[in-house]
Amino acid sequence: MSTSPLIADPVIFALVSVSAACLVLGAFVAIAWRRPALVLLCFFVFFAFTWRLCSVVYIDVFGPIFSEQLERCIGPGISALPMALAQGILITVFLASFRPVRLQALFTDRSSALDSRASGGLVDLSDAALWIAWFYVTALWLELLVQGHIPLFAGMERYDYSRLYGGPLHRLLLDWGPMLTFQLGVFLVAPTFRGHSFDWRFGYLFVGLILYLFLVGHRFSSLYAYSSFLAMPIGVAILSHPALSGRPLISGAVVRCLALAGAVFGALIVGAVIYSYTVVRGFAGAELFTKVSQRLLVQQGEMWWMTYERVFLQDRWNGVHAAYKLLVDPYDPHRNSTMQLLMEAALPQMRAHFILDQGSAYTGGWPEVFFELGGPIGGFALVAISAVIFSEFMFLLTRCLVHERFATCFFLTPVLYALQICIASGMVNSFVQLTFLLKVVVALVVYVAEERWRSDILGVLTSTRPPYQTLMQKESG
Repeated sequence: MSTSPLIADPVIFALVSVSAACLVLGAFVAIAWRRPALVLLCFFVFFAFTWRLCSVVYIDVFGPIFSEQLERCIGPGISALPMALAQGILITVFLASFRPVRLQALFTDRSSALDSRASGGLVDLSDAALWIAWFYVTALWLELLVQGHIPLFAGMERYDYSRLYGGPLHRLLLDWGPMLTFQLGVFLVAPTFRGHSFDWRFGYLFVGLILYLFLVGHRFSSLYAYSSFLAMPIGVAILSHPALSGRPLISGAVVRCLALAGAVFGALIVGAVIYSYTVVRGFAGAELFTKVSQRLLVQQGEMWWMTYERVFLQDRWNGVHAAYKLLVDPYDPHRNSTMQLLMEAALPQMRAHFILDQGSAYTGGWPEVFFELGGPIGGFALVAISAVIFSEFMFLLTRCLVHERFATCFFLTPVLYALQICIASGMVNSFVQLTFLLKVVVALVVYVAEERWRSDILGVLTSTRPPYQTLMQKESG
């Protein structure tokens, strides 16, 4: 009897998986240590990568492990190796896009960009944005209080509240919440590009949103997504600071405030998770330990294991069928078709559709979707293409923020959300929708219009210098 290649030498397999993961995790640590602003800018993706990679290593090293969601055992193997390579490709491309020489050129170009006289309406713009956001957050809280059902106190799941009691403002937050917090982050850091401190009024609005999410039953995933999008503009502000001002952007008091806010935020997430598992769902003892370990260590990597087994071990993939189910005929075209494809391939179809009908979905999608489309070789090429698109877009967004092109940033936000979700969960069907194409066209039009407006203003400012400048030039001549 021949030995299965999956268990031929578990020690070597474990060493390969751990070594590959350590290289990628070491890269994350090095970036966090040397260039922390990049971590804030890309925290949504980096955190998802780290968690999923650790889960895959756990499955490789300690497998076979029973997966409750898949109802089968997965592991051991070296599934961490191709995932680590895919993540390594994205990290390499991202660092190339944000190489120091290119950033220095960006900041130097900013020094000759629109000066304070050309954008003196920034204060008025911030005030208008503050009043709009303040009105929405206040109305959101009033809607919750009028409904009379607070999930945190009623022991209600968040999706039950959304389905039964959630009002139009609540549904609007679920659809656009991360994009809203990104805009709050933009106006939070906008004064720093002129050497001033953060506009904490927008930080207080963010706290109001987080407390609302906590009360309506949201736990880690939502709080992590919202805070990650708020952190992106902060990362840009810290990244650009050395070229903008000679005095410290972040004082010791600000650092202490941010550290305190991070600690409170972490405690809030931990409390929400514990409350959900122990009170709302009623788990205790060994069952609680099993559920938490499945959530933390298995569910993040189980879908990748299924793709790894199908594509790399069994060579059983069909790119044409995958593209058809992803882009043409998904089970629910209004949701992430990648997870629908992966769940239909991993589960009995009836069970997969039942779970999807409940509004739930498993975790994963990137880089699974690209290997389902391109196989064990072409998948890496698709990963590289996605990495280039993502990294260059993030650099474009950074450029718009540094140059204070706030109108363009506003219209680029939906595109940013789609790209972040693609890299974090593999969602690709949003890119073929007409609404997405319209968003891209509108963003391009606004970018060109704002560029011309700035050029016209600079031309006016250059041709109408104050008299004392003209006199000084004559004297020097």
